[in-house]
Amino acid sequence: MQTPLVSIIITTYNREKYLEEAILSVVNQSYSNIEILVIDDGSKEKYAEVICNKYKKCNYFFKENGGVSSARNFGIEKSKGNYIAFLDDDDFWKPEKLKIQVELLENNQDIDCIHSSLEVVNNLGKPLDIQKGASKEKVDKRSGYVFWNAIGVWLVKASTPLIRKKVFVKDMMFDETLEAGEDTDFYQRMFYRHKILYIEEPLTFYREYDNDLRLSKQHEKYVGLEKKIYNNFIKMNISNPFVLSKIASKLLVSGVKRYNFLNPQNKIKLRFLDKYIFSINTLNKIKF
Repeated sequence: MQTPLVSIIITTYNREKYLEEAILSVVNQSYSNIEILVIDDGSKEKYAEVICNKYKKCNYFFKENGGVSSARNFGIEKSKGNYIAFLDDDDFWKPEKLKIQVELLENNQDIDCIHSSLEVVNNLGKPLDIQKGASKEKVDKRSGYVFWNAIGVWLVKASTPLIRKKVFVKDMMFDETLEAGEDTDFYQRMFYRHKILYIEEPLTFYREYDNDLRLSKQHEKYVGLEKKIYNNFIKMNISNPFVLSKIASKLLVSGVKRYNFLNPQNKIKLRFLDKYIFSINTLNKIKF
């Protein structure tokens, strides 16, 4: 029986330090039918090409700088696999990661994305005895049609998912206009259309280190993200006013919570009517 091809997309931009370790964690997977696409998003030096050329299944692509969403979309368009996986260039995988996930997707045709918890490591790749994922009382909420319990609250952990290629249609790509929060936008929209499955076992190592240039550290860039996510739902041709109102309500609460965390001296207070009756109007008009 022929095994499906998996395309692993690794985007990189002026960050050489951990890239080879990320690539090696893919090369050493117990699942062998893979292609690795390293997308260099306009780095000043061609370090990624030098590293990629060491490995037979590694394909190097250079493009002008356009941001991580642009680089991921570029990789999706170049990919040939039945399944797509994304790996950040400073993270790495357990050797059995793809084998476990491919088998689950092959045996569960109604599921279009597999995700898992992750294990946190330090800048040297040493485990910190920290696992991030669903708490025991919420594990059951991470699988199936998770949209309404996920929107504005949680999303899949970076570098953990394996996704069917068919998910990536025209209105289900990464938003290249977003400076930050592109994962939040993509996965919450994906949840609206697709069922997912959660694995408690950590299959990915997430590297935690201090670097103010990491987008995850630049919280101010996420302010107002929820308005853009709502507009992307509109572009998916969702027309039911009750559905749109509920989506706007959840995004509004999430956006205000984010804003208030960053601006404790100037908090926004929402009335009941703002949140549940006039949520669309409030989300569009609120200034955050």
